[in-house]
Formats: sequence, structure tokens, C-alpha cells
Amino acid sequence: MVIGGSGFIGSKVVKVLVKNRVETICYDIIRSNAVGEGKWIRANILELPSIERIFFEYQVDTIVHLVGLPAIKYCERNPRFSFLLNVMSVQNALEAMRMADIKKIVFASSAAVYGTQQVDPIKETDLTSPSTMYGYHKLIAEQAIKSYSDSYGIDYTIFRMFNVYGGNPHVGKDVISIFIRRALKGEPLIVRGPKKFRDFVHVDDVAQAFLKASTKNVVNSIMNIGSGVKTSLQRLAEIVKMHFPEVEVNEEATSDDGTGLQADISLARSMLGFEPRSPEEGISAHVATYAGYKNRQLE
Repeated sequence: MVIGGSGFIGSKVVKVLVKNRVETICYDIIRSNAVGEGKWIRANILELPSIERIFFEYQVDTIVHLVGLPAIKYCERNPRFSFLLNVMSVQNALEAMRMADIKKIVFASSAAVYGTQQVDPIKETDLTSPSTMYGYHKLIAEQAIKSYSDSYGIDYTIFRMFNVYGGNPHVGKDVISIFIRRALKGEPLIVRGPKKFRDFVHVDDVAQAFLKASTKNVVNSIMNIGSGVKTSLQRLAEIVKMHFPEVEVNEEATSDDGTGLQADISLARSMLGFEPRSPEEGISAHVATYAGYKNRQLE
């Protein structure tokens, strides 16, 4: 059962599970086209009684939890809403799993649990030191999962995901989507901190990681899910400009220029056979998909 199966990552996970003939139920408030002819349950993860009823009704052996509120600034302005989606959604799923005796969860956490520390690349065993409300709430959710594992024998795989890209830039809040939208409008790309870097990982590679964690005997593990490669914001703008050569690039130095997080993905490689695509190739291909939409509405 994929909780949050209609979202950006969730819809991709549902699609790859169904494609690989894994019997899958999409659990969300809205329906995704990725479900196809598969099962979809309209339900609210924040309503515990309905979750318990659904978990008892279906024979589920694994929960994939992809509900969350990743908008960092919005979480700062709305800490209660952040807590509900990033923590209570996990607590409710765990409690319903305990009641229904479901023994495995694969959870989408975030690199935000590491904070802004300068470790290069960062490993799963390095210090967790969140610097945002979002990061704190994701870490609390991780601890809740561990507590249910210790007390009730629920197995877990926790993915600390880095900068996931590959969605429709018309709605995306990530820097790649923002750059594509500006390029389509002929507006300059504003690079605030050219030497800042990110670890970009394609959503299709992330979906493959969830497939493997859901179907392999991998339990009680925390793994970084990134590309393991640094990409500066300056280089990102250059890649976008390759496909929109008329677009200007304006760079602005910032006090935190040169900062970012790079994932050590050796654990995911060894345990899951995780081999993400090169960000240079993946980002370029993604931007190229939309380069033909200039002066047209994104589809």
C-alpha cells in the first residue's frame, strides 16, 4: 500500500510497482493516473479510525509512506500543519500497522535531517542536526518508526532523499522547475550563490529504490538516496541555457555560497543495487523535454 500514491514521487512509485507486477494499492485523497486499473482508496491519513479499518480490510504486507510537506519555508510559517503531515501521518500509519499486524514500512525521509553541516560526502552514520522545522519533523518521524520497530517488531527502510527532480516544472517548487519556468517565459535565470551545490537525483531512480526496498529482504536500514554527485547552481543554469540559449543568467553572491549536501550512496548501492543516472545527463534530458514548449502552456 502506497500512502501518498498520487503525489510527485508516489505516482512514480505506484507506476513502477504495478509495472513489475507487484499487487499495489494507492492510498490518497486524490486519484493519480498512475493507478490505471489498479486499486485506489480515497482516504485521509490523518483520520486514524478510517486507516485502521482499511488496514484490516486489505491483506497488506508492506506500507510505502510518501505523505509529507516538503516546502521548507511553508513548514516554518505553519509548524502545526508541518507536524500533522510530516509526523502525525507517520504515527497514524504505524499505529494502524500495529493494530493490523503489518510488519514492514518503507519511509521517505529527507537529507534535511542532517542540517547544514559541512561533511563531504555525508554518510548515514554522520550527525543529524536539523536546522529547519521540516528537518526536525522528519527526524521525529524517523525516531517514531524506530520506536515501533523496537517495541512491536515492525521492520523499516528509511530513505533520506536529497534533491529529487523530474516532475512537471509548471507546479514544481524546486530550483530546476523554477529555472525551466523562467526560461520558458524568456526571463533571466537568477542564480543566488553560484557556487552553492545540490545533489540532484531523478525521480525515476528514486522510484526504483522504493521498488527494490519494497520487494527485497532489506530491513531496519537507513539509506541516502541521491546521485552522489555535486552540481553547482552555476552549472545548473549553464545546462538550462544550453537548451534556451537566448536566456540570460544573472549571478548573485550570497553569504552561504559554496554550501550544500552531497550524499554518500555506497550503502544504497550495496544493499539495493542502486545506480542513479548522471545529473548532467538526467537534468539535460529533463530540460530538453520542455524546451519545445516555449511560448506555450506547459503540459
